[in-house]
Amino acid sequence: MRKITFLLKRTSVEIVIIFLYILIVNNFIGNVSSNIGEADGKGYYDYLPSTFIHDDINRKDIPFQVKEKYSRIDSIQGYIEFQDFRINKYPVGTAVLQLPFFGVAYLTTDLEGSNIDGYQPNFQKSIFFAALFYLFLAIFFIKKILEQYEIRRHIIVFIQLLIVFGTSVTHYANVDASYSHIYSLFAISAFIYFALNYFKEPKLKSFILACVFLGLVVLIRQVNILVLLALPFIAGSWPKFKTGFITLKRKYLWFISGFLIVASIIFIQCIFWYLQSGSFILYSYQSEGFDFSSPEIFNLLFSYRRGLFVYTPILFIALSGVIWLLIKKNFYLSITWLLFFSILTYIFSSWWIWTYGAGYGLRVFIEFYPLFLIPFALMLNQISLKWRIGVMALAFLTIPLNIVQCYQYKSFILHWTQMDKEKYWTVFLKTDDRYKGLVWKQKFVPENHVLIKEISLNSIKCSKNKSKIIHVADALDIPDYKKVTSIEVYIDNLYDEQNETQIFVRVKDRRNTKEEKFRRKQLIQFADRGFNKWQTGRYNFYSEGVSLDEFKSIVLEVKPFDSKCNLRNVKVRFLMRTK
Repeated sequence: MRKITFLLKRTSVEIVIIFLYILIVNNFIGNVSSNIGEADGKGYYDYLPSTFIHDDINRKDIPFQVKEKYSRIDSIQGYIEFQDFRINKYPVGTAVLQLPFFGVAYLTTDLEGSNIDGYQPNFQKSIFFAALFYLFLAIFFIKKILEQYEIRRHIIVFIQLLIVFGTSVTHYANVDASYSHIYSLFAISAFIYFALNYFKEPKLKSFILACVFLGLVVLIRQVNILVLLALPFIAGSWPKFKTGFITLKRKYLWFISGFLIVASIIFIQCIFWYLQSGSFILYSYQSEGFDFSSPEIFNLLFSYRRGLFVYTPILFIALSGVIWLLIKKNFYLSITWLLFFSILTYIFSSWWIWTYGAGYGLRVFIEFYPLFLIPFALMLNQISLKWRIGVMALAFLTIPLNIVQCYQYKSFILHWTQMDKEKYWTVFLKTDDRYKGLVWKQKFVPENHVLIKEISLNSIKCSKNKSKIIHVADALDIPDYKKVTSIEVYIDNLYDEQNETQIFVRVKDRRNTKEEKFRRKQLIQFADRGFNKWQTGRYNFYSEGVSLDEFKSIVLEVKPFDSKCNLRNVKVRFLMRTK
Protein backbone atom coordinates (compact mmCIF):
# COMPACT_ATOMS: atom_id res chain seq x y z
CA MET A 1 0.00 0.00 0.00
CA ARG A 2 2.85 2.35 0.81
CA LYS A 3 4.45 1.65 -2.55
CA ILE A 4 1.20 2.45 -4.36
CA THR A 5 0.79 5.66 -2.36
CA PHE A 6 4.38 6.63 -3.12
CA LEU A 7 3.91 5.87 -6.82
CA LEU A 8 0.72 7.93 -7.00
CA LYS A 9 2.43 10.81 -5.24
CA ARG A 10 5.37 10.69 -7.66
CA THR A 11 3.09 10.67 -10.70
CA SER A 12 0.19 12.81 -9.46
CA VAL A 13 0.93 15.69 -11.84
CA GLU A 14 1.20 13.35 -14.85
CA ILE A 15 -2.11 11.70 -13.87
CA VAL A 16 -3.82 15.09 -13.62
CA ILE A 17 -2.43 16.16 -17.02
CA ILE A 18 -3.69 12.97 -18.70
CA PHE A 19 -7.08 13.39 -17.02
CA LEU A 20 -7.21 17.01 -18.24
CA TYR A 21 -6.30 15.81 -21.73
CA ILE A 22 -9.19 13.32 -21.69
CA LEU A 23 -11.57 16.10 -20.63
CA ILE A 24 -10.45 18.33 -23.51
CA VAL A 25 -10.76 15.48 -26.00
CA ASN A 26 -14.23 14.53 -24.74
CA ASN A 27 -15.60 18.05 -24.46
CA PHE A 28 -13.97 20.02 -27.26
CA ILE A 29 -11.77 18.21 -29.78
CA GLY A 30 -14.00 15.15 -29.83
CA ASN A 31 -13.37 11.43 -29.80
CA VAL A 32 -13.05 9.48 -33.02
CA SER A 33 -14.75 6.21 -33.90
CA SER A 34 -11.50 4.84 -35.30
CA ASN A 35 -8.28 5.33 -33.34
CA ILE A 36 -6.49 3.03 -35.76
CA GLY A 37 -7.62 4.79 -38.91
CA GLU A 38 -6.03 4.16 -42.27
CA ALA A 39 -2.65 4.54 -43.96
CA ASP A 40 0.35 4.67 -41.60
CA GLY A 41 -1.58 3.99 -38.40
CA LYS A 42 -3.21 0.87 -39.78
CA GLY A 43 0.12 -0.35 -41.09
CA TYR A 44 1.85 0.02 -37.71
CA TYR A 45 -1.00 -1.76 -35.95
CA ASP A 46 -1.76 -4.57 -38.41
CA TYR A 47 1.09 -6.74 -37.16
CA LEU A 48 -1.16 -7.61 -34.21
CA PRO A 49 -4.33 -8.84 -35.98
CA SER A 50 -2.11 -10.41 -38.65
CA THR A 51 -0.26 -12.44 -36.02
CA PHE A 52 -2.94 -13.27 -33.46
CA ILE A 53 -6.24 -13.27 -35.39
CA HIS A 54 -5.75 -13.87 -39.11
CA ASP A 55 -2.61 -15.99 -38.89
CA ASP A 56 -1.29 -14.55 -42.15
CA ILE A 57 1.98 -13.03 -40.94
CA ASN A 58 3.97 -16.10 -42.04
CA ARG A 59 3.92 -15.79 -45.83
CA LYS A 60 7.55 -16.42 -46.76
CA ASP A 61 6.69 -19.59 -48.71
CA ILE A 62 3.57 -18.21 -50.39
CA PRO A 63 4.02 -15.74 -53.29
CA PHE A 64 1.42 -12.98 -53.61
CA GLN A 65 0.03 -14.64 -56.74
CA VAL A 66 -1.76 -16.98 -54.33
CA LYS A 67 -4.64 -14.54 -53.96
CA GLU A 68 -6.52 -16.24 -51.12
CA LYS A 69 -3.56 -15.78 -48.78
CA TYR A 70 -3.31 -12.07 -49.64
CA SER A 71 -6.98 -11.14 -50.00
CA ARG A 72 -7.06 -9.34 -46.63
CA ILE A 73 -3.60 -7.82 -46.97
CA ASP A 74 -4.31 -6.41 -50.44
CA SER A 75 -7.09 -4.29 -48.95
CA ILE A 76 -4.75 -2.57 -46.46
CA GLN A 77 -2.69 0.43 -47.50
CA GLY A 78 0.91 0.05 -46.46
CA TYR A 79 1.61 -3.45 -47.74
CA ILE A 80 3.99 -3.25 -50.69
CA GLU A 81 5.60 -5.69 -53.11
CA PHE A 82 9.01 -7.08 -52.25
CA GLN A 83 10.25 -9.69 -54.71
CA ASP A 84 7.44 -12.29 -54.79
CA PHE A 85 5.79 -11.21 -51.56
CA ARG A 86 3.80 -8.39 -49.99
CA ILE A 87 5.30 -6.99 -46.81
CA ASN A 88 4.24 -4.43 -44.25
CA LYS A 89 6.47 -1.45 -44.97
CA TYR A 90 6.05 -0.05 -41.45
CA PRO A 91 8.28 -1.09 -38.51
CA VAL A 92 6.96 -3.49 -35.87
CA GLY A 93 8.00 -1.56 -32.73
CA THR A 94 4.73 0.36 -32.32
CA ALA A 95 2.77 -2.91 -32.42
CA VAL A 96 5.11 -4.40 -29.79
CA LEU A 97 4.22 -1.57 -27.38
CA GLN A 98 0.52 -1.83 -28.29
CA LEU A 99 0.50 -5.59 -27.66
CA PRO A 100 -0.58 -5.54 -23.95
CA PHE A 101 -3.58 -3.32 -24.76
CA PHE A 102 -4.45 -5.37 -27.83
CA GLY A 103 -4.21 -8.47 -25.63
CA VAL A 104 -6.76 -7.10 -23.15
CA ALA A 105 -9.18 -6.32 -25.98
CA TYR A 106 -8.62 -9.76 -27.49
CA LEU A 107 -9.14 -11.62 -24.22
CA THR A 108 -12.27 -9.67 -23.31
CA THR A 109 -13.92 -10.12 -26.71
CA ASP A 110 -16.35 -12.96 -27.29
CA LEU A 111 -14.78 -14.78 -30.25
CA GLU A 112 -17.48 -17.43 -30.56
CA GLY A 113 -19.72 -16.97 -33.57
CA SER A 114 -18.41 -13.48 -34.35
CA ASN A 115 -16.43 -12.04 -37.23
CA ILE A 116 -13.54 -10.61 -35.25
CA ASP A 117 -10.88 -8.93 -37.39
CA GLY A 118 -9.05 -6.80 -34.82
CA TYR A 119 -10.69 -3.55 -35.88
CA GLN A 120 -13.89 -3.65 -33.80
CA PRO A 121 -14.61 -0.75 -31.42
CA ASN A 122 -13.00 -2.43 -28.42
CA PHE A 123 -9.74 -2.87 -30.34
CA GLN A 124 -9.94 0.72 -31.55
CA LYS A 125 -10.33 1.99 -27.98
CA SER A 126 -7.49 -0.21 -26.76
CA ILE A 127 -5.13 1.75 -29.03
CA PHE A 128 -6.42 5.04 -27.63
CA PHE A 129 -5.63 3.81 -24.11
CA ALA A 130 -2.24 2.58 -25.29
CA ALA A 131 -1.41 6.05 -26.60
CA LEU A 132 -2.54 7.64 -23.33
CA PHE A 133 -0.40 5.24 -21.31
CA TYR A 134 2.76 5.90 -23.31
CA LEU A 135 2.06 9.62 -23.31
CA PHE A 136 1.87 9.39 -19.51
CA LEU A 137 5.26 7.63 -19.44
CA ALA A 138 6.71 10.16 -21.88
CA ILE A 139 5.87 13.20 -19.76
CA PHE A 140 7.03 11.31 -16.68
CA PHE A 141 10.47 10.78 -18.23
CA ILE A 142 10.51 14.38 -19.46
CA LYS A 143 10.02 15.41 -15.84
CA LYS A 144 12.90 13.15 -14.80
CA ILE A 145 15.11 14.68 -17.52
CA LEU A 146 14.42 18.24 -16.40
CA GLU A 147 14.98 17.30 -12.75
CA GLN A 148 18.52 16.31 -13.76
CA TYR A 149 19.02 19.92 -14.87
CA GLU A 150 17.61 21.12 -11.51
CA ILE A 151 14.74 22.94 -13.21
CA ARG A 152 12.15 24.47 -10.86
CA ARG A 153 9.09 22.36 -10.33
CA HIS A 154 6.57 24.83 -11.75
CA ILE A 155 8.64 25.16 -14.93
CA ILE A 156 8.72 21.37 -15.33
CA VAL A 157 4.93 21.20 -15.05
CA PHE A 158 4.64 24.04 -17.54
CA ILE A 159 6.87 22.20 -20.03
CA GLN A 160 4.77 19.05 -19.60
CA LEU A 161 1.61 21.04 -20.30
CA LEU A 162 3.18 22.58 -23.40
CA ILE A 163 4.12 19.18 -24.82
CA VAL A 164 0.68 17.66 -24.25
CA PHE A 165 -1.49 20.64 -25.19
CA GLY A 166 0.73 22.97 -27.23
CA THR A 167 2.13 20.55 -29.81
CA SER A 168 1.03 17.91 -32.32
CA VAL A 169 0.98 15.43 -29.43
CA THR A 170 -2.59 16.63 -28.78
CA HIS A 171 -3.65 15.17 -32.12
CA TYR A 172 -1.53 12.02 -32.24
CA ALA A 173 -2.66 10.74 -28.86
CA ASN A 174 -6.27 10.82 -30.04
CA VAL A 175 -7.18 10.98 -33.73
CA ASP A 176 -4.09 9.17 -35.01
CA ALA A 177 -3.30 7.23 -31.85
CA SER A 178 -1.97 4.23 -33.79
CA TYR A 179 0.79 6.26 -35.48
CA SER A 180 4.28 5.68 -34.10
CA HIS A 181 5.00 9.16 -32.75
CA ILE A 182 3.65 8.97 -29.19
CA TYR A 183 5.44 5.65 -28.72
CA SER A 184 8.66 7.12 -30.12
CA LEU A 185 8.28 10.14 -27.83
CA PHE A 186 8.15 7.79 -24.85
CA ALA A 187 11.12 5.68 -25.97
CA ILE A 188 13.33 8.65 -26.88
CA SER A 189 12.47 10.46 -23.64
CA ALA A 190 13.48 7.38 -21.66
CA PHE A 191 16.66 7.01 -23.72
CA ILE A 192 17.60 10.65 -23.12
CA TYR A 193 17.02 10.25 -19.38
CA PHE A 194 19.23 7.18 -18.99
CA ALA A 195 21.90 8.56 -21.37
CA LEU A 196 21.93 11.75 -19.32
CA ASN A 197 22.42 9.72 -16.16
CA TYR A 198 25.22 7.77 -17.77
CA PHE A 199 27.16 10.87 -18.83
CA LYS A 200 26.58 12.43 -15.43
CA GLU A 201 28.01 9.36 -13.67
CA PRO A 202 29.05 6.44 -15.91
CA LYS A 203 27.43 3.35 -14.39
CA LEU A 204 26.54 0.02 -15.97
CA LYS A 205 22.86 0.23 -15.00
CA SER A 206 22.33 3.56 -16.74
CA PHE A 207 24.22 2.40 -19.82
CA ILE A 208 22.28 -0.86 -20.12
CA LEU A 209 18.92 0.87 -19.71
CA ALA A 210 19.92 3.49 -22.30
CA CYS A 211 20.76 0.65 -24.69
CA VAL A 212 17.41 -1.06 -24.03
CA PHE A 213 15.55 2.08 -24.97
CA LEU A 214 17.85 2.79 -27.91
CA GLY A 215 16.94 -0.63 -29.30
CA LEU A 216 13.27 0.16 -28.77
CA VAL A 217 13.70 3.60 -30.38
CA VAL A 218 15.03 1.99 -33.57
CA LEU A 219 12.48 -0.84 -33.49
CA ILE A 220 9.64 1.71 -33.46
CA ARG A 221 11.06 3.70 -36.36
CA GLN A 222 14.48 3.15 -37.89
CA VAL A 223 15.12 6.84 -38.62
CA ASN A 224 14.84 7.47 -34.88
CA ILE A 225 18.47 6.36 -34.64
CA LEU A 226 19.24 10.00 -35.45
CA VAL A 227 18.77 10.65 -31.74
CA LEU A 228 22.39 9.48 -31.37
CA LEU A 229 23.40 12.77 -32.99
CA ALA A 230 22.09 14.48 -29.86
CA LEU A 231 24.46 12.62 -27.53
CA PRO A 232 27.03 15.47 -27.40
CA PHE A 233 24.24 17.84 -26.32
CA ILE A 234 22.81 15.30 -23.85
CA ALA A 235 26.25 14.81 -22.28
CA GLY A 236 26.25 18.48 -21.27
CA SER A 237 29.95 19.20 -21.76
CA TRP A 238 32.90 17.95 -23.73
CA PRO A 239 34.68 16.43 -20.68
CA LYS A 240 31.56 14.41 -19.76
CA PHE A 241 31.06 13.33 -23.36
CA LYS A 242 34.69 12.25 -23.62
CA THR A 243 34.63 10.47 -20.24
CA GLY A 244 31.52 8.50 -21.23
CA PHE A 245 33.24 7.05 -24.30
CA ILE A 246 36.56 6.47 -22.56
CA THR A 247 34.69 4.45 -19.91
CA LEU A 248 33.22 2.20 -22.62
CA LYS A 249 36.65 1.77 -24.18
CA ARG A 250 38.10 0.66 -20.86
CA LYS A 251 35.14 -1.50 -19.92
CA TYR A 252 34.64 -3.08 -23.31
CA LEU A 253 32.35 -5.76 -21.89
CA TRP A 254 29.85 -3.00 -21.11
CA PHE A 255 29.96 -1.93 -24.74
CA ILE A 256 29.59 -5.49 -26.03
CA SER A 257 26.66 -6.11 -23.70
CA GLY A 258 24.97 -2.90 -24.76
CA PHE A 259 25.54 -3.66 -28.44
CA LEU A 260 24.03 -7.13 -28.07
CA ILE A 261 21.00 -5.69 -26.28
CA VAL A 262 20.37 -3.14 -29.02
CA ALA A 263 20.93 -5.73 -31.75
CA SER A 264 18.66 -8.33 -30.12
CA ILE A 265 15.79 -5.83 -29.85
CA ILE A 266 16.22 -4.68 -33.46
CA PHE A 267 16.33 -8.35 -34.50
CA ILE A 268 12.61 -8.58 -33.67
CA GLN A 269 12.04 -6.56 -36.85
CA CYS A 270 14.28 -8.94 -38.80
CA ILE A 271 12.17 -11.88 -37.64
CA PHE A 272 8.99 -10.28 -38.93
CA TRP A 273 10.67 -9.38 -42.23
CA TYR A 274 11.74 -13.03 -42.55
CA LEU A 275 8.24 -14.33 -41.82
CA GLN A 276 6.81 -12.09 -44.53
CA SER A 277 9.47 -12.45 -47.22
CA GLY A 278 12.14 -14.99 -46.29
CA SER A 279 14.74 -12.20 -45.95
CA PHE A 280 16.09 -11.04 -42.60
CA ILE A 281 17.38 -7.72 -43.94
CA LEU A 282 15.55 -5.53 -46.42
CA TYR A 283 14.51 -1.95 -47.11
CA SER A 284 10.78 -1.99 -46.55
CA TYR A 285 10.01 1.40 -48.09
CA GLN A 286 11.28 0.23 -51.51
CA SER A 287 10.69 3.11 -53.97
CA GLU A 288 10.51 5.77 -51.25
CA GLY A 289 13.66 7.44 -50.04
CA PHE A 290 15.74 10.58 -49.52
CA ASP A 291 16.89 13.12 -52.10
CA PHE A 292 19.73 14.90 -50.33
CA SER A 293 20.36 17.14 -53.33
CA SER A 294 16.99 18.93 -53.00
CA PRO A 295 16.08 19.47 -49.34
CA GLU A 296 12.86 21.41 -48.68
CA ILE A 297 14.21 23.11 -45.56
CA PHE A 298 12.16 26.32 -45.73
CA ASN A 299 8.92 24.47 -46.47
CA LEU A 300 9.63 21.98 -43.71
CA LEU A 301 9.91 24.78 -41.16
CA PHE A 302 7.66 27.58 -42.40
CA SER A 303 5.21 26.36 -45.05
CA TYR A 304 1.49 26.92 -44.43
CA ARG A 305 0.98 23.49 -45.90
CA ARG A 306 2.66 21.64 -43.02
CA GLY A 307 5.49 23.78 -41.63
CA LEU A 308 6.88 22.86 -38.22
CA PHE A 309 6.82 26.38 -36.78
CA VAL A 310 3.44 27.26 -38.32
CA TYR A 311 1.53 24.39 -36.69
CA THR A 312 3.73 24.05 -33.59
CA PRO A 313 4.75 27.66 -32.84
CA ILE A 314 5.85 26.77 -29.30
CA LEU A 315 8.93 25.20 -30.87
CA PHE A 316 9.78 28.51 -32.55
CA ILE A 317 9.41 30.27 -29.20
CA ALA A 318 11.54 27.55 -27.62
CA LEU A 319 14.42 28.53 -29.92
CA SER A 320 14.85 31.52 -27.62
CA GLY A 321 16.42 29.05 -25.20
CA VAL A 322 19.20 28.29 -27.69
CA ILE A 323 19.73 32.01 -28.33
CA TRP A 324 19.90 32.55 -24.57
CA LEU A 325 22.59 29.84 -24.30
CA LEU A 326 24.63 31.70 -26.91
CA ILE A 327 24.19 35.01 -25.11
CA LYS A 328 25.34 33.37 -21.87
CA LYS A 329 28.36 32.02 -23.78
CA ASN A 330 27.43 28.41 -23.18
CA PHE A 331 28.85 27.60 -26.59
CA TYR A 332 29.06 23.85 -26.05
CA LEU A 333 25.34 23.33 -25.43
CA SER A 334 24.21 25.85 -28.02
CA ILE A 335 26.51 24.64 -30.81
CA THR A 336 25.88 20.92 -30.20
CA TRP A 337 22.13 21.59 -30.19
CA LEU A 338 22.27 23.64 -33.39
CA LEU A 339 24.35 20.96 -35.12
CA PHE A 340 21.85 18.29 -34.10
CA PHE A 341 18.88 20.37 -35.23
CA SER A 342 20.54 21.32 -38.52
CA ILE A 343 21.36 17.75 -39.46
CA LEU A 344 17.94 16.49 -38.37
CA THR A 345 16.19 19.19 -40.39
CA TYR A 346 18.34 18.56 -43.46
CA ILE A 347 17.64 14.83 -43.39
CA PHE A 348 13.90 15.18 -42.75
CA SER A 349 13.54 17.82 -45.46
CA SER A 350 15.22 15.48 -47.96
CA TRP A 351 12.54 12.79 -47.74
CA TRP A 352 10.80 12.28 -51.09
CA ILE A 353 7.62 13.85 -49.72
CA TRP A 354 8.59 16.52 -47.21
CA THR A 355 5.01 16.79 -45.87
CA TYR A 356 5.10 13.09 -44.87
CA GLY A 357 1.58 12.53 -46.22
CA ALA A 358 -1.63 13.44 -44.47
CA GLY A 359 -1.40 14.42 -40.83
CA TYR A 360 -1.62 17.33 -38.44
CA GLY A 361 1.52 19.44 -38.40
CA LEU A 362 4.99 18.16 -39.18
CA ARG A 363 4.76 14.94 -37.23
CA VAL A 364 8.32 13.63 -37.77
CA PHE A 365 9.68 16.00 -35.11
CA ILE A 366 7.31 14.85 -32.35
CA GLU A 367 9.69 12.29 -30.86
CA PHE A 368 12.39 14.94 -30.56
CA TYR A 369 10.30 17.53 -28.70
CA PRO A 370 12.17 17.01 -25.38
CA LEU A 371 15.38 18.15 -27.04
CA PHE A 372 13.66 21.35 -28.20
CA LEU A 373 12.37 22.16 -24.75
CA ILE A 374 15.48 21.46 -22.64
CA PRO A 375 17.20 24.77 -23.64
CA PHE A 376 13.87 26.56 -23.21
CA ALA A 377 13.50 25.16 -19.68
CA LEU A 378 17.10 26.12 -18.83
CA MET A 379 16.38 29.70 -19.92
CA LEU A 380 13.13 29.93 -17.95
CA ASN A 381 14.92 28.56 -14.91
CA GLN A 382 17.55 31.31 -14.86
CA ILE A 383 15.93 34.48 -16.19
CA SER A 384 14.34 36.98 -13.83
CA LEU A 385 10.77 36.47 -12.59
CA LYS A 386 9.49 39.38 -14.67
CA TRP A 387 10.91 37.99 -17.89
CA ARG A 388 9.88 34.44 -16.96
CA ILE A 389 6.25 35.47 -16.53
CA GLY A 390 6.29 37.29 -19.87
CA VAL A 391 7.85 34.42 -21.81
CA MET A 392 5.60 31.82 -20.16
CA ALA A 393 2.52 33.94 -20.93
CA LEU A 394 3.55 34.11 -24.60
CA ALA A 395 4.25 30.39 -24.70
CA PHE A 396 0.91 29.61 -23.02
CA LEU A 397 -0.96 31.27 -25.89
CA THR A 398 0.17 28.43 -28.15
CA ILE A 399 -1.94 25.99 -26.12
CA PRO A 400 -5.42 27.28 -27.08
CA LEU A 401 -4.15 27.89 -30.63
CA ASN A 402 -2.99 24.28 -30.92
CA ILE A 403 -6.17 22.84 -29.38
CA VAL A 404 -8.33 24.85 -31.79
CA GLN A 405 -6.23 23.73 -34.76
CA CYS A 406 -6.45 20.09 -33.65
CA TYR A 407 -10.22 20.48 -33.59
CA GLN A 408 -10.13 22.14 -37.01
CA TYR A 409 -8.11 19.28 -38.45
CA LYS A 410 -10.42 16.63 -37.05
CA SER A 411 -13.50 18.56 -38.22
CA PHE A 412 -12.34 19.11 -41.82
CA ILE A 413 -11.83 22.84 -41.31
CA LEU A 414 -8.09 22.56 -41.95
CA HIS A 415 -7.26 20.64 -45.11
CA TRP A 416 -5.24 17.52 -44.42
CA THR A 417 -2.83 17.92 -47.33
CA GLN A 418 -3.45 21.13 -49.30
CA MET A 419 -3.30 24.07 -46.89
CA ASP A 420 -1.82 27.36 -48.08
CA LYS A 421 -1.56 30.92 -46.75
CA GLU A 422 -4.97 32.01 -48.05
CA LYS A 423 -6.76 28.93 -46.69
CA TYR A 424 -4.97 29.13 -43.35
CA TRP A 425 -6.02 32.73 -42.62
CA THR A 426 -9.51 32.21 -44.04
CA VAL A 427 -10.29 29.66 -41.32
CA PHE A 428 -7.87 30.89 -38.65
CA LEU A 429 -9.36 30.04 -35.23
CA LYS A 430 -12.75 29.34 -36.86
CA THR A 431 -14.70 26.47 -35.28
CA ASP A 432 -18.30 26.98 -36.46
CA ASP A 433 -19.92 24.23 -38.51
CA ARG A 434 -20.22 26.51 -41.54
CA TYR A 435 -16.44 26.37 -41.97
CA LYS A 436 -16.36 22.56 -42.14
CA GLY A 437 -15.23 21.58 -45.61
CA LEU A 438 -14.75 25.19 -46.72
CA VAL A 439 -11.11 24.80 -47.77
CA TRP A 440 -11.80 21.29 -49.09
CA LYS A 441 -13.72 22.68 -52.05
CA GLN A 442 -12.50 20.90 -55.16
CA LYS A 443 -11.15 23.03 -57.96
CA PHE A 444 -13.51 22.71 -60.92
CA VAL A 445 -11.84 22.27 -64.32
CA PRO A 446 -14.34 23.34 -67.02
CA GLU A 447 -12.41 21.78 -69.89
CA ASN A 448 -12.83 18.36 -68.26
CA HIS A 449 -16.64 18.58 -68.41
CA VAL A 450 -19.41 18.90 -70.98
CA LEU A 451 -22.60 20.84 -70.24
CA ILE A 452 -25.70 18.67 -70.69
CA LYS A 453 -28.37 21.11 -69.50
CA GLU A 454 -28.66 24.44 -67.68
CA ILE A 455 -31.76 25.56 -65.75
CA SER A 456 -32.25 29.15 -64.52
CA LEU A 457 -34.20 29.58 -61.30
CA ASN A 458 -33.78 33.36 -61.17
CA SER A 459 -34.00 34.66 -57.57
CA ILE A 460 -34.88 32.74 -54.44
CA LYS A 461 -36.11 34.57 -51.34
CA CYS A 462 -36.43 32.80 -47.99
CA SER A 463 -37.77 34.00 -44.67
CA LYS A 464 -35.86 33.67 -41.43
CA ASN A 465 -35.74 30.06 -40.15
CA LYS A 466 -37.99 28.87 -42.97
CA SER A 467 -36.73 26.43 -45.59
CA LYS A 468 -37.65 26.73 -49.23
CA ILE A 469 -37.82 23.70 -51.51
CA ILE A 470 -37.70 24.13 -55.27
CA HIS A 471 -38.32 21.42 -57.83
CA VAL A 472 -35.55 21.81 -60.38
CA ALA A 473 -36.21 19.08 -62.95
CA ASP A 474 -37.19 15.49 -63.56
CA ALA A 475 -34.54 13.17 -64.91
CA LEU A 476 -36.50 12.76 -68.15
CA ASP A 477 -36.15 16.51 -68.74
CA ILE A 478 -32.36 16.18 -68.81
CA PRO A 479 -30.75 14.83 -72.01
CA ASP A 480 -28.46 11.87 -71.33
CA TYR A 481 -29.37 12.04 -67.63
CA LYS A 482 -27.57 8.75 -66.97
CA LYS A 483 -24.29 10.41 -67.92
CA VAL A 484 -24.58 13.23 -65.37
CA THR A 485 -21.54 13.22 -63.07
CA SER A 486 -22.08 16.50 -61.22
CA ILE A 487 -24.70 19.14 -60.58
CA GLU A 488 -23.24 22.63 -60.47
CA VAL A 489 -25.12 25.40 -58.66
CA TYR A 490 -24.38 29.08 -59.37
CA ILE A 491 -25.59 31.78 -56.94
CA ASP A 492 -25.12 35.57 -56.90
CA ASN A 493 -24.82 36.69 -53.29
CA LEU A 494 -22.99 38.96 -50.86
CA TYR A 495 -21.66 35.90 -49.02
CA ASP A 496 -21.73 37.34 -45.55
CA GLU A 497 -19.29 35.28 -43.48
CA GLN A 498 -21.81 35.13 -40.61
CA ASN A 499 -24.58 33.74 -42.82
CA GLU A 500 -25.41 30.17 -41.77
CA THR A 501 -27.71 29.34 -44.69
CA GLN A 502 -27.36 25.80 -46.00
CA ILE A 503 -27.90 24.55 -49.55
CA PHE A 504 -29.10 21.00 -50.30
CA VAL A 505 -29.27 19.31 -53.68
CA ARG A 506 -31.46 16.20 -53.37
CA VAL A 507 -32.31 13.40 -55.74
CA LYS A 508 -35.80 12.16 -54.92
CA ASP A 509 -37.60 9.05 -56.07
CA ARG A 510 -41.06 10.12 -57.25
CA ARG A 511 -42.51 6.67 -56.63
CA ASN A 512 -42.05 6.79 -52.89
CA THR A 513 -40.58 8.84 -50.07
CA LYS A 514 -37.12 7.37 -50.41
CA GLU A 515 -34.56 10.11 -50.81
CA GLU A 516 -30.95 10.09 -51.95
CA LYS A 517 -28.92 13.09 -50.81
CA PHE A 518 -26.06 14.93 -52.36
CA ARG A 519 -23.81 16.62 -49.83
CA ARG A 520 -25.19 19.50 -47.84
CA LYS A 521 -23.11 22.66 -48.10
CA GLN A 522 -23.01 25.96 -46.28
CA LEU A 523 -23.80 28.95 -48.48
CA ILE A 524 -20.44 30.59 -47.74
CA GLN A 525 -18.73 27.57 -49.31
CA PHE A 526 -19.99 28.75 -52.71
CA ALA A 527 -17.84 31.90 -52.51
CA ASP A 528 -14.75 31.85 -54.72
CA ARG A 529 -13.32 35.30 -53.88
CA GLY A 530 -13.47 35.62 -50.12
CA PHE A 531 -16.35 36.78 -47.95
CA ASN A 532 -18.50 39.90 -47.53
CA LYS A 533 -18.37 40.92 -51.19
CA TRP A 534 -20.90 40.56 -53.98
CA GLN A 535 -19.92 37.80 -56.38
CA THR A 536 -21.11 34.82 -58.39
CA GLY A 537 -20.45 31.76 -56.28
CA ARG A 538 -20.38 28.14 -57.40
CA TYR A 539 -20.34 24.66 -55.98
CA ASN A 540 -20.21 21.28 -57.70
CA PHE A 541 -22.22 18.49 -56.13
CA TYR A 542 -20.60 15.35 -57.49
CA SER A 543 -22.94 12.46 -58.14
CA GLU A 544 -20.82 9.44 -57.23
CA GLY A 545 -23.04 6.87 -55.57
CA VAL A 546 -26.28 8.59 -56.61
CA SER A 547 -27.96 7.26 -59.73
CA LEU A 548 -30.41 9.10 -62.00
CA ASP A 549 -33.23 7.22 -63.70
CA GLU A 550 -36.62 8.07 -65.19
CA PHE A 551 -38.25 8.03 -61.75
CA LYS A 552 -35.88 10.54 -60.14
CA SER A 553 -36.30 14.28 -59.70
CA ILE A 554 -33.79 16.91 -58.60
CA VAL A 555 -34.76 19.28 -55.80
CA LEU A 556 -32.91 22.32 -54.49
CA GLU A 557 -33.50 23.24 -50.85
CA VAL A 558 -32.43 26.48 -49.21
CA LYS A 559 -32.37 26.37 -45.43
CA PRO A 560 -31.71 29.74 -43.72
CA PHE A 561 -31.29 30.14 -39.98
CA ASP A 562 -31.03 33.44 -38.13
CA SER A 563 -31.46 35.78 -41.08
CA LYS A 564 -33.38 36.21 -44.31
CA CYS A 565 -31.86 34.82 -47.45
CA ASN A 566 -31.90 36.45 -50.88
CA LEU A 567 -30.19 34.45 -53.61
CA ARG A 568 -30.05 35.97 -57.08
CA ASN A 569 -29.52 34.54 -60.56
CA VAL A 570 -29.58 30.95 -59.32
CA LYS A 571 -28.59 28.46 -62.02
CA VAL A 572 -28.36 24.69 -61.91
CA ARG A 573 -26.11 23.05 -64.48
CA PHE A 574 -25.92 19.32 -65.22
CA LEU A 575 -22.45 18.22 -66.32
CA MET A 576 -20.74 15.14 -67.66
CA ARG A 577 -17.08 14.52 -66.92
CA THR A 578 -15.02 13.79 -70.03
CA LYS A 579 -11.62 13.19 -68.45
